[in-house]
This record gives sequence, C-alpha cells and structure tokens, in this order.
Amino acid sequence: MKQIYSPNDYLHLESDSKMIQAAVDDAAKVGATVEIPRYNERTKSYIWELDESIILYTGSNVVLDNCHIRLGDFKYINFFRNSASLTWRTEVNRKDREFDISLTGRGNAVLDGGTPLDICEADFNIFDENGNFVKVVQPKGLPSMWENIGLRFVNVERIRVEGLRFINTRYWTMAFWYCSHGVVRDISIKADNNVPNQDGVNIRLGSHNFLIENIDGYTGDDTIALTGLDCQRFGKSDMNEDIHHVIVRNVRSYQTGECDIVRILPRGGTQIYNVLLDGIMDVSEPGNGIRPLAAIRIGDICDYPIRLNKLGEVRNLTIRNVSVRARFGAYIANSLADSVFDNIQLYEGSGIGMYFNGCELKNVTVRDLCYDSFCSAPETDIGYEEIFHRVKVDELNAVHFNNCTAENLTFNRLRTGKNLSYVFGGNSAIDINADKVVITDENTKLTSCANIK
Repeated sequence: MKQIYSPNDYLHLESDSKMIQAAVDDAAKVGATVEIPRYNERTKSYIWELDESIILYTGSNVVLDNCHIRLGDFKYINFFRNSASLTWRTEVNRKDREFDISLTGRGNAVLDGGTPLDICEADFNIFDENGNFVKVVQPKGLPSMWENIGLRFVNVERIRVEGLRFINTRYWTMAFWYCSHGVVRDISIKADNNVPNQDGVNIRLGSHNFLIENIDGYTGDDTIALTGLDCQRFGKSDMNEDIHHVIVRNVRSYQTGECDIVRILPRGGTQIYNVLLDGIMDVSEPGNGIRPLAAIRIGDICDYPIRLNKLGEVRNLTIRNVSVRARFGAYIANSLADSVFDNIQLYEGSGIGMYFNGCELKNVTVRDLCYDSFCSAPETDIGYEEIFHRVKVDELNAVHFNNCTAENLTFNRLRTGKNLSYVFGGNSAIDINADKVVITDENTKLTSCANIK
C-alpha cells in the first residue's frame, strides 16, 4: 500500500489546487500521508499557487516539505480548511465531528497570502461615529470575511498545526471553532498591517484543551486571541460554547497595528476559564514608535450586539512571566474572578501597568508588578482615548481603576516607575490588600481612590 502521496503524482490536472486536493483525497481513503515538496513539476517552479481552498478530512496528515504555497490573486479562499467547515453556517453538531487532522511544516514551509484583498471586518459590522453598534451587513458581491482566514477549522477533535511560517497574511492567520485537544506550535508570522485585522492564532467559540506554544514574529492585530463572540453567527448546535483548558506559552511578538499580544474576550454568556498564559514577551524595539496596546487584554465594555459577561464567566486565569513596553501592561474590563497575575515586567515606553475598566472583580491577586529602573511613563499617553472600547487616559498611574468594584483584590510586591501620579489611581472607591509597595519616584503618591489595607 502506498504510504506517501505527492501532488506531483497528478501532473495531468490543470491547477496546483486540484493536484494537492487529489493527493489529499486519495491519501484519506487509505490513511496515508501527503507530502507537498518544494518543487512543482507541473509548473517547473518553486511555488504552489492556490485558486481553491484545500479540504482536509478525518485522518488527514499533510506535510509541507520545505515548500512555498501562495494564495492566488483575487481569490477569496483559505489555504486549508476541513470538510466539516463547509456547513458551519447552518449547524455544528457532534455527528459531523472530524478527528485527527495534522498539518506540519518541515524545513522552511511558507504559507504566503500574496496580494491583499479588499475585505475586512469593517465591511460587515457597522458602527456609528460614537462607536455604537448599528447592524451586521453582507456587502453585495463579497463572500464572508471568514474566507480570508489562512487556516480555518471547525468541529475537529485532535488537531495539530506545527512548524509553519506565514507571510503576507490577508486576515487572521488561523482560527478554530468547536475544536478540542489541539496543538499549535512553532509558528512564525509576519503581517505588515497593510490590511485590517491581521490576527495570529484565534481560539474561538466552543474550543478547549489546546496547547499553543513557540509563536514568534509580528501581527497587525492580536497575536493570540481567545474569543467567544460568535454565538449569533452559527445555526443550531448541540455542543458547549465555552473556551477552557488552554495553555499559551513562549510567545515572542509585537504588533504592527496597536493591538494586543494576547486577548481574552467572551460575550453573550460564553465562559472562558482554566487558562494559563506563561512567557509572553513584547519584542518591539524601543524608539521605533511601535508598541502593543496591551500585553494582555481581558474582556471589553464596548458595544457589541451581544451582552456583557457576568461575574464568574471569566475565571481561573493564571498569567505569569510577561515582559512588555505597552500602553497598558494589562487591560481588564467587564469582569474577572479567581485569577492570578504573577511577574509582569514593564520596561522603556510602558505607560499604565494595569488598567481596570468597568470591572467587577473577585478574588484577583497580582504579584510582582514591576517597572524597571529606566522606565518613565510617557506623558504623551495622557489624553489617549479610544471611543469604541470606552477607554481614556487622563492620568498615569501604576494601577488605574475606572468605575470598578472589587472583593478580595490583592497586590503583593509592586514597584513603580517614573512619571506616575499614583500607585493606585482612578475614580473607584475600592478596598485593596497591598503589601511590599516600592515607590521609586518621590512625586508618585500612593492612592487617589482606594482604601489600602
């Protein structure tokens, strides 16, 4: 029985997409592996150009062997997607679940988005000038924006994506809906912010038990996103919509657009819990004008067409070993419970260490929030305002509270930087358990709002 199938076995077919698809189809029948080599014998070139998405199935094992795959110009397609994703608009059910899909790069395996396309989220979600949601539209002549995602997987159990380099991304690099027991590792991304919404890895509605590790490069939008926003986009489903048991570690990136290294965002009752973030590093160069909005952003209070989350729906997050020079080291909005932040290091260019916006907090502990000795919060951050996300900076504080309540909020070992007004500032009269606070600038006062115990 043949164990390895190659698209070069199908030279009689008229396109690279059909050659690769034929290899995938035949290999799936016998449980064999597909290897896409560097050299394309049909075109006598080192480029494989797609004019159709490649469909994967249960048991598909595809190896990109030092090859370069490019999306064709003006083609609204994904590089790869699974067959269960073809009916995802109408239903996502257990009976259609697929299993054991693997997409692995060997050597310099490149997925190239090619020429950008004129399609993005702003074409489908309409907001007014004040950032208020108006409606969802489907522009005539445009496909769904999901057709611009590099890798799109829906309803897969046991999925692996490893060893790939993405360049010229058109939209999100990859996204997973209702997927579980997944591994995403050793991924490099280069996105120049020449089109909107160039996220990296998106773990979406109903996905759980994922390991994401060794991610580097730069993205135009959030590098890693755990977002449960799609409950209104799917048809019927008999599957749980929560996102949980996710490990993200060793992420080294920066944003070419002012977004976040890691974003956690549920709405509409979707819960996100049991998440570990460990080793999140901002690698932007000081002085080049580029820095993240936040290293870690949790929740939001902006105007989406689905409700805010309730206390307890975002819980059991452990976030540790973060190094950043962002506008906000961590930005937390809406609600957070039973969570720990441990070792957030802020260096040159960092502004507010932690910004809590419209939060209901319960059992949250922050340990080792530290500005380095040379970090002076930039005065140019004062006056920053983002209408859609309802955030405004009117003073620079190590920790800022805007319209927050808190029960059992603890800070242990906090060291401030220069040019900060307060250690704990803002407008929220809350109780804080604080221990071992070191103020390094004599002009920085302890608090303007909180009761410190």
